[in-house]
Amino acid sequence: MACWTLHMSPWSDYPKHRVDLSNVLALSKTHHAAFDRGLFTIDRDYRLRVNPEFETRSELLQRTITDRDGERISIPDESLEPQYVSQHNASLEWV
Repeated sequence: MACWTLHMSPWSDYPKHRVDLSNVLALSKTHHAAFDRGLFTIDRDYRLRVNPEFETRSELLQRTITDRDGERISIPDESLEPQYVSQHNASLEWV
């Protein structure tokens, strides 16, 4: 599966953070799209949080997102700046 980079703080809104690697998550194209649509996020403790309104028939998305709600994801220490996570989550009404 191809890996895409996702910026927690979007380039268009925060151009000075474009090259900051602590603003980047590597996700598949499918998961990148789901993240951008606000279907899931991660919290400051790197736990997966799923939008309560998110429903899917996709086995892939069920297995990798909805069934894992609340699980801590593996991210190398200090590879993702908590400030960017908080900034992103502040834009989501359901968080």
